[in-house]
Amino acid sequence: MDLVSVLRIGLQGLAVHKVRAALSMLGIIFGVASVVAVIAVSEGARGEVLKQLAALGANNIIVRGIDWRADNTVAREKKKAARLRSDGLTVREADAVAASCDLFIAHAPLRRVFASVRRGETAVAGDVVGTTPPFLKVMNFNLREGRWLNASDEGDARRVCVIEDAIRQEIFKTASAVGEVLVIDQEPYIVVGVLESKVSTDEKFDKADIKALNRRIYIPLAAALLRTTREPLADEVHEVKFQVKPGFDIYQAEAFLSRFYETAHRMENVQKDNRDYQVLVAQDLLKQVEQSQNIFNVVMLCSAGISLLVGGIGIMNIMLANVTERRREVGIRRAVGATQGDILKQFLFESLIICSLGGLAGCVLGIIFTYAVALQTEWATSLPWWGMFAAVGVSLLDGVCFGTFPAWKAAKLDPIEALRYE
Repeated sequence: MDLVSVLRIGLQGLAVHKVRAALSMLGIIFGVASVVAVIAVSEGARGEVLKQLAALGANNIIVRGIDWRADNTVAREKKKAARLRSDGLTVREADAVAASCDLFIAHAPLRRVFASVRRGETAVAGDVVGTTPPFLKVMNFNLREGRWLNASDEGDARRVCVIEDAIRQEIFKTASAVGEVLVIDQEPYIVVGVLESKVSTDEKFDKADIKALNRRIYIPLAAALLRTTREPLADEVHEVKFQVKPGFDIYQAEAFLSRFYETAHRMENVQKDNRDYQVLVAQDLLKQVEQSQNIFNVVMLCSAGISLLVGGIGIMNIMLANVTERRREVGIRRAVGATQGDILKQFLFESLIICSLGGLAGCVLGIIFTYAVALQTEWATSLPWWGMFAAVGVSLLDGVCFGTFPAWKAAKLDPIEALRYE
C-alpha cells in the first residue's frame, strides 16, 4: 500500500472509536504542553541571563571594595582593621595591574558619589558615578546622543557629565539634553552625552541592578575625587572593572587579580570574609540563578515525561484493543494480498496519527500555558520555533515507541486464525 492509502485506512480505523481515541490523546496533549511551557520558560530565563551578562560585561572581572558603611560596631571594627593593612581600592593599583599584565584590554575604576542632583529647582533621582574614558568600552554601552567622557575631561577634572536615557526622558522629555546643566553637589555640570537604556530583566535575575544602571549620571573620576567629599575610611574607588582579552582564560585572569590584590593589601593571612575587597567574575554571578532555574526545568521535564509515559501506555492499550477487535479485518486484508509490512504500517500509522494530533493540540495548550505563566508570575518567556518542532517530535517518538508492539502483534497474526475470529 502507498502512504496515502495507509493514512486513509488509519484514519478510518480511528474514526470507529472517536471518543476512545480522543481520551488516549490526553496524556500526549498534557505531556507536549508541559514540554512547550518548559522550553518557553527556559528560553526566557536564558534571555534574561544574557541581558544580565550584557549589563555586567560577559568578559569582565570586577574587583569590588567591601561596603562597611553600616552603623553596627562589628562592621566598623572590621573596616578599621582592614585599613591598618591597606588603603583600600585605589586608582594607582588598578593602573599597576594593567601595566604589569597583558591579560586585560582595558580597565575602568568607578567611584560612587553620594551627592544631590538638581535641574533648576527640581531634584533628580539618580546615582552619580565617577569613572574614566575606557568605561564605555569595558561595559560595551552605547551612546544615544552626544559624546562620552574623554581624556581632556579626566585630565582637567571638568564639570561635565553623561546621563542615562531614562533620566533624559524624565527631565528633558523629548528635547535634547546635550548642553543642558545639572547641579551636582552644588556645582554645575554640563551634559555632554546620553547613553542608551539597558534592557530591564526579571527581578529574580537581578545581579546587576539594571533599574539602577538606567538612572546613573557619569562624571570624570578626577572630578569625583577632587570636587566631592570622601568619608575617612572609604576606598578611593568603590570598584574596578577589568576587561579580559578575547582568547584568554578568564579564570586565569581572576587568579592573577586575586594574587595581586592579596599582596597589595597585605591580606595573605586574612580570611576572605575579613578582606576589604572581592574579586568577582561576571559570569559566576549568574551561576546560582542558572542552577536554580535548571532545577525547575528538570522538575518540569520529569512531570512532562511522566505525562508522555502515561499517554504512551494509553496509546498502547487502545492499539492492542484495536488489534484484538479487528483481527478479522487483518485476516481479510492478508487474504487479498496485504503483506505483514502493510499491516505493520497500518497500525503504526494509526498510533502516529493519534500522537501527531495530540502533539498539535498539546502545542496549542502549551502556548496558552506559557502566556498564563507570563501573566500570573511576570516571568519572561520566549517560545522559539524549534521548541514547537521538538515537542511534536517527542510526541511522534512516543507513538513509535508505544505503537510498534501492537502493530508488530497485528502483523504476526495468522491469516487463517484471524479470519475465524468472531
